[in-house]
Amino acid sequence: MSRVAWLTDIHLDFLESPQRVLDFLLSISDANVDALLLGGDIASAPSLTGYLEQIAEVVERPTHFVLGNHDFYYGSIHDVRRSVAELCERDPRLNYLSVSGPVALSPTVGLVGHDGWADGRTGDYERSTVMMNDYQLISELAPLSKAARLELLHALGDEAANHIRQTLPAAFDRFERTILLTHIPPLREACWYNGETSDDEWAPHFTCIAMGEAILDVARQFPQRRLTVLCGHTHSPGVCRPLPNVEIRTAGATYGQPAIAEILDLA
Repeated sequence: MSRVAWLTDIHLDFLESPQRVLDFLLSISDANVDALLLGGDIASAPSLTGYLEQIAEVVERPTHFVLGNHDFYYGSIHDVRRSVAELCERDPRLNYLSVSGPVALSPTVGLVGHDGWADGRTGDYERSTVMMNDYQLISELAPLSKAARLELLHALGDEAANHIRQTLPAAFDRFERTILLTHIPPLREACWYNGETSDDEWAPHFTCIAMGEAILDVARQFPQRRLTVLCGHTHSPGVCRPLPNVEIRTAGATYGQPAIAEILDLA
């Protein structure tokens, strides 16, 4: 039996002091788990690698993670992903799933993942008046017009989907059950807020439809395999089951109050 802790949207840079960060990480270390699944929005770009190093030092468990939109704030998508990948090369306790293949969590359960990206393909992007901080604080997005931004959002969503189309079949070939860790809900039905799915105003900025389509396409090809998708981003919990063999869990979160979303016992 293997036990893993799933956390997302912990926003360590919202905590008031280094001691609060340390206390939280020590609570994870005391949770009696074998590995950590960290679903993004760990911090912001200037402090991200420092927090990842601290997690590795304090928690002392294999930490498999993806990044969220906040992790790129005050930085560049390209530069952040590169620096994080380089950190993982130096520290084998850290594994950035967006650049790695399937991982065995137990003899029968595998893990894959990708950051994902809200790709503007659901809801009404054209009429939406939502101005995400992403569009102002991430260097690749900040200078773009609304139309040009949508093209980049599509490309980022497609990148995530392509990674899943490569890694998920490989996991299904090896494992009876696979966990897919991501930050962005991959379907509109998984994009929860206050007990309801997001409306046309917000859904374009909170859902990665390209990844959702990839997940469902691959899952249909492996009906005897089970898939659990773990996501966050909306800070509101919910569960959907789009196929008999697919369950998507979206975790809740509160700024300044990081917590373990769930501990999973894996056979």
